[in-house]
Amino acid sequence: MTHLEFSTQDAKANWDNILKHQNLLEVKLDRPVKLITAMCDYFSDVSKHLRTPTMIELQALEETRKISRTDGLTGLFNRRFFDEALDGEINRAIRNDGNFTLIFFDPDNFKKLNDTQGHQAGDLTLKRVAEIMIVEKRTEDIACRYGGEELVLILPETKKVSALVIAERIRQKVEEAELEFEGNSFGVTLSGGVAAYPLDAQNIKSLIHAADIALYQAKENGRNRICLHDLDKRHYIRIDFAEEVQVIKVDQESEQLNVQGKNFSNSGLLFESPVAIEIGTQIQIQIADKSISKPIIVKAQVARVEKFKSYYDIGVSFVEIDDTDGNEIAQALAKNLGIPASSLNQKKNPEN
Repeated sequence: MTHLEFSTQDAKANWDNILKHQNLLEVKLDRPVKLITAMCDYFSDVSKHLRTPTMIELQALEETRKISRTDGLTGLFNRRFFDEALDGEINRAIRNDGNFTLIFFDPDNFKKLNDTQGHQAGDLTLKRVAEIMIVEKRTEDIACRYGGEELVLILPETKKVSALVIAERIRQKVEEAELEFEGNSFGVTLSGGVAAYPLDAQNIKSLIHAADIALYQAKENGRNRICLHDLDKRHYIRIDFAEEVQVIKVDQESEQLNVQGKNFSNSGLLFESPVAIEIGTQIQIQIADKSISKPIIVKAQVARVEKFKSYYDIGVSFVEIDDTDGNEIAQALAKNLGIPASSLNQKKNPEN
C-alpha cells in the first residue's frame, strides 16, 4: 500500500473511514480486527484503490523504499526525496513560526575534472564530497543530491550563522581531502551558497533560487568559499543573529548586560539594548551559539546609537576577535564578512 499517495485532506478522510471500517468489521465478526487487516480490506473492497494486493516481507519493503529514495552514486537522498523533505520542512516552519536553512554545494571546476581525468574521477569526487557531508552534518540535517554535481543540505531549525559554520566545516574538509584515481592523486575544492527561510525567501521556489544565487556568487568570487544570500550585496553583507549576547564595558567595573543580537555585518554587530551606551565606549561581547562548544569573545567599540520607543539599537565595530581556541564560528564569520584573518587575536585601530 506504500505506493498509494493522497492529498492531506484525502489522507485524513481515508484514515477516518478506515477506523470506522475497523469498528464495523469487529461488530460483524464479533472479534478484534487488526488495523492493518481493516486497512487492506477497506482499500480492496470499499474504496477500490487496491485491485490486486500483494503480500511482501517487511525487510524487502524497507529495502525497496530505501532504493526509491536514495541516489545510487553518492548514497545521499535523491531529488524526489529532497522535494518531499523540503516541502515538509517549510510546512513545519510555517506551522510553528520556525526557520530553517538550505545549503547548495558544487565542486569547483567539475567539468574540467571530467574532461581531463574522466567521468569516473568525477564520480569519485562526488562520492567523497557526499561522505564528508554525511560525517560533518548533524543527525537532523538532510543531505541530498539535487542533480548533476549539485549537492544540498537541509538544516531544520537552523539560522544562517549556524549553517555557515557547518558549511565552512564541510568546505574545509573537502579542501583537505586527497583523492586518488588510477594512480594519480588530485584534490578538489567546494563552493557553497546559503539561504534561510523565512529571512531570504517565503516559499520553496524562491528559497532554492536564493541558495543558487549565493552559490553563483561564491563561484564568481573565486570559488572554494561559502557565500550567504543577501539582496543588498552591493553595500554590505548581513548575517541574521537574533540570539542573546552578553555585553560588559571594558574601562570600568559594571554589571554584565544581556542584550538581543540582531545581525552581523562587515562593519561589526548590531544589537538591541534597554539602555544607551555612549558612542566610543570600549566593550567586550560574549557571543554563543548552539553550533559551537565555546562562545566567542569580541572586543568592540560603540559606533552608533539609535533610540526607539522602548530600546536602543547599538552598532559596534569589532576591534579584536578572540580565536585562541580555533573557534569555528569566529573563523567562518571572519571569512564570510571579509574580516582579514590578521584581525583574529590582533587589535585594530577602531578609527580605520
